[in-house]
Amino acid sequence: MAAEELSPASLAIDRGEVAERLARTRRAVVDAGYDALLVLGRSFYERPGDLAYLTNHFPPFPTAPFLPGRRGTGHGALVLPAETAPVLVIDHPSVHRALVPIDDIRPTPDVIGGVVEALRAVPDLRRLAIAGSDLLPWPAAQDLAGAFPRTTLVADDGLVRRQRAIKSAAEVALLRRAARVAEAGLQAAVAAIEPGVNERTICAAGTNACLLAGADFVRYFRVHSGPYSAWGSRWPQATDRRIAKGDIVALDAIGAVAGYAFDVNRTAACGRPSADQRRMLEAGLAASDAAVQAVVAGVSIADVVAAGRRVIEAAGFGPYASASTGHGIGLETVEAPMLTPGAGSLEAGMVLCVEPGIFQPGLGGCSTEHMVVVTSDGAQALTTLSGRLWKD
Repeated sequence: MAAEELSPASLAIDRGEVAERLARTRRAVVDAGYDALLVLGRSFYERPGDLAYLTNHFPPFPTAPFLPGRRGTGHGALVLPAETAPVLVIDHPSVHRALVPIDDIRPTPDVIGGVVEALRAVPDLRRLAIAGSDLLPWPAAQDLAGAFPRTTLVADDGLVRRQRAIKSAAEVALLRRAARVAEAGLQAAVAAIEPGVNERTICAAGTNACLLAGADFVRYFRVHSGPYSAWGSRWPQATDRRIAKGDIVALDAIGAVAGYAFDVNRTAACGRPSADQRRMLEAGLAASDAAVQAVVAGVSIADVVAAGRRVIEAAGFGPYASASTGHGIGLETVEAPMLTPGAGSLEAGMVLCVEPGIFQPGLGGCSTEHMVVVTSDGAQALTTLSGRLWKD
């Protein structure tokens, strides 16, 4: 079966929209005075964002050490000259050409060498911008400096990431689908919570449900129970620990649908929580609601953070409030903006994961994460699953 038959446009962003992104980015490259832009991306489940945004290509391999004859496995690169045709350099010949609006696609085991070759064709390359500069491997940086000693390399991640921060209608639709898949997994995980069941069993139920609901992959389905619910994060994602009656169980579903990420957490309890636990759970739920209600285009992110924190502090849990109130989401799980004081203001079209939390050692932890779209009228919810997942 041809690759085109395996990748109908309905599975991802239409190639026409991606072509518009390319044209818009090329204009930005010219306006900034660059001769070319180098865009880097990593594996589909890791950091594909900038590359996928401009190409619809998601590198299929995991990243690997640079070895003789194989340099750049798990990476892909777009060379976008100011004047000539773009070149996509990839680490494997499997590519969904029906989705990628680029004619010159070059599979090679030496991705870095392929990039250098493509850049040699750019006339009078004096200023080269790099998007995804935080993904540029050191050997690649050395090769670029050696091959183009008279070229100035400029890290300009904003050329692409400013665009990515504002989602199109098609992107919002895919993120809504992704949120539904996450909620299917969370509902299955909650249904599996019983005394004596271990964390792995709950994790497996949630992961399986996400995949059956349409996930590309589930990168992480966190199940932290009892004392571990207060950790906020922990490796591994689930253990052999058995759930006891009265345990708080923190759940976090992270993955993607048609390339667009989901990240939704909920907090449940096995049976009835104690009075202190219930007070914490209610405060956490109210904090999430307050933060979401503060989301509106033009509002300072600091105000959103403060709205959730005020509720937590009023309930007496201020010292145990999470450091972050959330983050943007899109082609990657964590994108700009970060919901922390000093991070600027919200803009219409941003999609956020809003998740103020409380994590108190000895008592437990809780967070209810909402995926929302920022509009001029407030937050448009993408998630619908109730945050009240405990018995009163």
